[in-house]
Amino acid sequence: MSMTFHKLSRPKSLPEEIAQQIRDQIAAGDLAPGARLPSEARLQAEFDVGRSAVREAISRLKDDGLVVTRQGVGAFVAEDPHGSKFRIQSTGPDLMTGLRYILEMRLEIEVAVAGMAARRRSKSDLRRLGDAVAALSAAVERQDGQPEAAQRAFWSAVAAAARNPHMNDLIRYLEGRFADRLQTVRVPQAGQGADLVAEYETIRAAIAAGDPDKARRAAWRHLLRAADRLGLRGLQGWDESRMTVIGDMTETEIPRCAAADPAPRPARFTPPPGSCDCHAHVFGPAETYPYVHGRTYTPPDAPLAQYRKMLDTLGIDRGVIVQPSVYGTDNRATLDAVRAGGDRYRAVVVVDEEVTEAELERMHAAGARGVRVNLIFRSGIEVSDVRKLADKIAPLDWHMQLLIDVSEFADLRDTLGSLPVDTVIDHIGHMPTSRGVDHPGFRDMLALLRDGRSWVKLSGSYRITSETETPYEDVAPLARAIVEANPDRVLWATDWPHPYVNVPMPNDGALLDMLADWVPDEETRQRILVDNPARLYGFDPVA
Repeated sequence: MSMTFHKLSRPKSLPEEIAQQIRDQIAAGDLAPGARLPSEARLQAEFDVGRSAVREAISRLKDDGLVVTRQGVGAFVAEDPHGSKFRIQSTGPDLMTGLRYILEMRLEIEVAVAGMAARRRSKSDLRRLGDAVAALSAAVERQDGQPEAAQRAFWSAVAAAARNPHMNDLIRYLEGRFADRLQTVRVPQAGQGADLVAEYETIRAAIAAGDPDKARRAAWRHLLRAADRLGLRGLQGWDESRMTVIGDMTETEIPRCAAADPAPRPARFTPPPGSCDCHAHVFGPAETYPYVHGRTYTPPDAPLAQYRKMLDTLGIDRGVIVQPSVYGTDNRATLDAVRAGGDRYRAVVVVDEEVTEAELERMHAAGARGVRVNLIFRSGIEVSDVRKLADKIAPLDWHMQLLIDVSEFADLRDTLGSLPVDTVIDHIGHMPTSRGVDHPGFRDMLALLRDGRSWVKLSGSYRITSETETPYEDVAPLARAIVEANPDRVLWATDWPHPYVNVPMPNDGALLDMLADWVPDEETRQRILVDNPARLYGFDPVA
């Protein structure tokens, strides 16, 4: 069969033009149902492109239901290319977004199927699951870099155990599309080892135990770690806390945090007098300050004395202790630490809509200057509470501190810009670096900075990076864009003792070094470390 392809004009999307030319050949009958497509090598030569562009084009044709692939043989026109089939046509504006879309579907569907499998599995299903975990372990031990087949076999066994043929078909489809996407984009593949095998074994054990809640939680956590490994962390609802509402977790099931680095080192530069760490937490002892039951993590003790030692090593004079989610609205640990620390400390508390004016005034006298609204991890606060709380704290001239992912928060500028108080956005907006500085949510946050009603903390960089070691270079463009937008509304913080971190524990001196990389100008650093926090938190001027 003679086929004629045209050289590409180097459009914005080479894969899409390749795919469109093949679609045209199929529509014209030049490529009949069942016909084999030219080889990858021939298509590369015909279109004068690389392998990745050809693979992405074939993947798009598969999404359209026009092409099927046979491992080791090649790509073929589908037997019914114009029939009605379930398909995923949208790949997103870029390949990583395409991966994100599919992983979001997997997150919701495979978690549900794991729960169904725990109720319906048979002995033969459990044997298949055990065989798949063993095959995955063997692939990891061989270090051949190809555990994908064993992972697909595992999820196929989970779907079969769910006893729902439609779910079975859908999971196979999603796994296939996900594997196709991984072939067309270079992504980090760290973690394909003992941790990966342990994640699958946890899912298998929960299904074998017949516990749907544990199976769903195990599947959820595995997919979160898969997202981390791909640099796709930070999507809406991807926090482990959502699984705490499905059944009651025992204390041993709640993840435990690593402790902060016990040997902080000084930074490469000397912070100016009056410098402030604008976000840290204190924890424990649990006998005195018990944690809420439905929490996301269990931290080790991190008392004020340890925090002081870290600040003294870095040469930081002041600190802001922020109420963590694990204490809910019980602010005793936070406020007791601020009282003990004296005037060099301030607090940000968590309250609900029932808080009284007298309670707020008592907390103000104890050093509180803001309310934290945590919209990522459980803390008893919802979006609908934001305006109600803002009205209550406005007479005290407090601010509202928000833990949100700005890439997942609709109408950010309109919602926050209309509040009667200033807002402070934690952790560089908690948006994964893979989404980039041009994301609409990030641009909205920069606009709020320019408007002069919001502040942003340069903190928690390890929560948004796709890297594993400082200096987290992919965070730098976001941090610099924030400083450029309005340096008079930027704060810096350690986020000590770094609770619930999924990368190696950073040293606090290395985190302060990153500020020098982002802000080499000393006068601007003076504003970020000293002048801005003094205005926001009401510290006395530095002599």
